[in-house]
Amino acid sequence: MAKFYAIRKGRQPGIYTTWPEAQKQVLKFAGAQYKSFPTKAEAEAYLNGGNQMQFNDGHPKDVLIAYVDGSFNKVLRQYGSGIVFLKNETVLTKLSIPGNDPLYVDSYQIAGEVIATVEAVKWAKAQGEARVVIYYDYQGIESWATGEWKASKPVSQNYKKAFDEVATGMQVDFVKVKSHTGVEFNEMADELAKHAAYQRLS
Repeated sequence: MAKFYAIRKGRQPGIYTTWPEAQKQVLKFAGAQYKSFPTKAEAEAYLNGGNQMQFNDGHPKDVLIAYVDGSFNKVLRQYGSGIVFLKNETVLTKLSIPGNDPLYVDSYQIAGEVIATVEAVKWAKAQGEARVVIYYDYQGIESWATGEWKASKPVSQNYKKAFDEVATGMQVDFVKVKSHTGVEFNEMADELAKHAAYQRLS
């Protein structure tokens, strides 16, 4: 899946088509500002002062949105995934998914986060959607998917592989939100994830 890396503040601002090229411009650069985009037009808009199509000021019209979050229950050694789907500010459906895969439990709530993301893209694809915007609060969700972070543990390696498979033929955009700051649908996804983490599995 093609990516365009827009460097707004870095050694040499501009648009790059590979992460290694882009990384040279921002690595150890104080105050670096950069984002990855699926299209050159969006990357150019960001460079010109836009903020990823103003997603933070209102959801894009007629585009499927998925808020994802994860939680972990230390007593049950179980993680949970929460997803809220909406379009045009209307909630379509919500998912609460528990899990206790031994490969994942040591990654705590991150396991729930990555599973929520993969399941969100799967659901979008099953509905015939060509695009989904993932709102998340853990940076690895985007950075592992785009290759900006190296996947070194089972949870991130499996996530990267699964994401690449389900995202084939889809346009998947990412928007980071601050956790626990009162963002309505993010808080809703958080509650769904907690509910799943406390739902005892056999």
